[in-house]
Amino acid sequence: MMRLGHVLAAALLIAALSEGCKSSEGRGGPANANGKPIGYGASVSAGAGGQSLTTTSGGQGDCSDEGTCGTETHAISFDAPNLYFVLDASGSMLAEVPDKGGDTRYQVVRKAARTLVGKLGSLINVGVAIFPGPQKGCSGGDEVMPVTPGDPYSANDVGPTLQAFIDTTALTPAGGTPTAATLEALLPKLAELKGRTVVLLLTDGGPNCNTKASCGPDECMPVIEGECTPSQGCCDPSFAGGGPRLCVDREPTVKAVEAIHALGIDVYVIGVADLALYEGVLDEMAVAGGKPNATGTKYAEAKDLGKLGAIFSAIASNAIECEFVVQDPPEDKGFTNVHFDCTPLPLDPKNGWAWSSDTTITLYGDACAALKSGKVGQVKIVTGCPTEQPK
Repeated sequence: MMRLGHVLAAALLIAALSEGCKSSEGRGGPANANGKPIGYGASVSAGAGGQSLTTTSGGQGDCSDEGTCGTETHAISFDAPNLYFVLDASGSMLAEVPDKGGDTRYQVVRKAARTLVGKLGSLINVGVAIFPGPQKGCSGGDEVMPVTPGDPYSANDVGPTLQAFIDTTALTPAGGTPTAATLEALLPKLAELKGRTVVLLLTDGGPNCNTKASCGPDECMPVIEGECTPSQGCCDPSFAGGGPRLCVDREPTVKAVEAIHALGIDVYVIGVADLALYEGVLDEMAVAGGKPNATGTKYAEAKDLGKLGAIFSAIASNAIECEFVVQDPPEDKGFTNVHFDCTPLPLDPKNGWAWSSDTTITLYGDACAALKSGKVGQVKIVTGCPTEQPK
């Protein structure tokens, strides 16, 4: 069942339809738990004037009457989780990635995130913060895109939410890595979010930029990276090239991650370079965020940035729940079918669907995997024909 207290009740209503499931895209819609229009999370159904739950451009979306059976569709609620990206845009993110056509680390990260946002559509809500801030240097980062419902199925490649993501993340990296200051600034915004939230914190280095820090050579970044000898005092307050700002900002950053996790929010720490030199602090951050790896590094290691898409997909898949609450459940459940893009799924607790309570339908196996992967354009629950059985 959905987690009470961590549920964004994005109630996407499906109105009564005649046989078939023709639909056309619209931008109006019901309201979410905050009383604000869902907008991009629903599409208006032509013919009946009602609303259809649409997910992403991965499926058919609109479809013909052929193969569809049933005269009554049912209103459902689906809990779209909030995926909140916190992106490192420090100067080191300008490093080119081998075999990526000259793309920088930041460009590869941005493209992978864009692909996920486009693929999953209204299965997720999306927010973005970037650090450092617009002043670069060691200015703390902040939110550039508030949490927004993902785009529904559309014939267009780019919907309003994806376009907003593209626009707000278009920048040239520069400056340091004020991770702690950024997370501290985000805490009040994250605390206000409704529903389940997961944070994807991506970085290509250890946290720094704390002018109040102090450290010996073992925590001084220029020494760690071989750019300075211990005797040169690169992290001393009197050092003109950076001083305390060059210390690994370990304790404040770990505490900032802990504070977010204390809200009930999981923080996935993702390293987007070879970060063996900072494995210790990144592992501590991952443990504090509540989602450490069971083997290898505690943080998600993506020094091969070609694996970043798979990491994103795994995190999103874990966040998306394969459950629908039927707000007006049918009296005769033996004549109910669940349709993906107008194709009925079998009543099968292994690879199809089943009633998990009087009002809740749960997807299993292949059906659940298809939904989470973004391969489904439209979900409908229809009554009027015998329930599809496994073949």
